[in-house]
Amino acid sequence: MIAATAIGIALFLASLTLHLAMLRLAKKLAPPGLAPTGLRLTGGSLLVLISHMMVAVVFAAGFAWAASLGLGGFAKEPAMLPMDYYYFALITVTTVGLGDIYPTDHLRVIAGIASLTGFILISCTAQYVYKTMSQQED
Repeated sequence: MIAATAIGIALFLASLTLHLAMLRLAKKLAPPGLAPTGLRLTGGSLLVLISHMMVAVVFAAGFAWAASLGLGGFAKEPAMLPMDYYYFALITVTTVGLGDIYPTDHLRVIAGIASLTGFILISCTAQYVYKTMSQQED
């Protein structure tokens, strides 16, 4: 469980760093202090979407790596494919958690950290979107 926790924390830090860098870039395109044009707002929003998708890639790679280390597996038949890892990471990071694929053993720790990471990053995104959109109303 210590190894899974360490991997989860490393994935969290990598995801947070990536997402904050993408938010900084989005703020340059569509700064909250200025009323951005539609194109700039769309560009900033696309960067945020790409950021969340990239975070899912980070966690998908982490899940695959942790599974290869024997820290657990996934209840899915047949074997997990790269798209399955990405799908599971995406639904976990977005906190949807559909349950059609679920982790076993110590991978559950990483899944919990992925969900908490997604919640934190979605909150950061919500703040950016709120500030940006509130400038549109002025």
